[in-house]
Amino acid sequence: MAFKLTKTVKVLLGACLALFLLQQTADRFMGADIESWLALVPSGVVLHHRVWQLITYAFLHGDVTHLILNMLMLVFIGSEIETVWGVRRFLRYYFFCSVFAGMVYLFLQVFVWGEGGLNVPMVGASGAIYGLLLAYGLMFGERKLLFFMLFPMKAKHFVWILAAVEFMTTVYSGRSGLASAAHLAGMAAGFMYLWVRASYILVQQRKARIKAGGPGAERARSKPLKSHLKLVINNERDIKKIMDEDNDRSGPWN
Repeated sequence: MAFKLTKTVKVLLGACLALFLLQQTADRFMGADIESWLALVPSGVVLHHRVWQLITYAFLHGDVTHLILNMLMLVFIGSEIETVWGVRRFLRYYFFCSVFAGMVYLFLQVFVWGEGGLNVPMVGASGAIYGLLLAYGLMFGERKLLFFMLFPMKAKHFVWILAAVEFMTTVYSGRSGLASAAHLAGMAAGFMYLWVRASYILVQQRKARIKAGGPGAERARSKPLKSHLKLVINNERDIKKIMDEDNDRSGPWN
């Protein structure tokens, strides 16, 4: 896998590291309570209207291992996706997945577990990271990765395995599985984002052809829309073309 530390990923890394150090230092040694303000605490959002927690929770992490694992995935997966998409598209996707995962966690704690879940916080960028994994599996599905650093497999199979593990954890781990449910929500959010975006662009392309008239207009009017997923699955051979058309709205990644 090619390694390139992109500028947006650098900012996200720096923010996560800075807030982790601030949280751990201030909360443990200075008696502060940063987690209650910035982590996703259902009671904080529902009762105290701290809606910013749906964004800020992704910059906090529970421990060093949690931080390192998420940041490694952000570097190796996120940097490559940002290189293809550009800064704005990457950030829109990243925070869409993160906020959606947070909302699913909030819903489950409040409406499934009830009062007992109101004060159980969630932290970590995992919802956004799993969304990035989904996008990576779609964009570079045939690329070989090392599972557990030992077993080579295609990226799309790697993503399916991660999704299966999270699903099993969600189903069989009770309340502790809600974090895994949020991870799956991040992946689902990523898929919805890409599908809706591809749908919009396909419709715009058809309208443009019909408006332009000519021999292709009637064919565009009668021909069914091409499958959305054909635009986003196994398209590594088209990455250079997509990058060259970074400011053109004709592709599914704009």
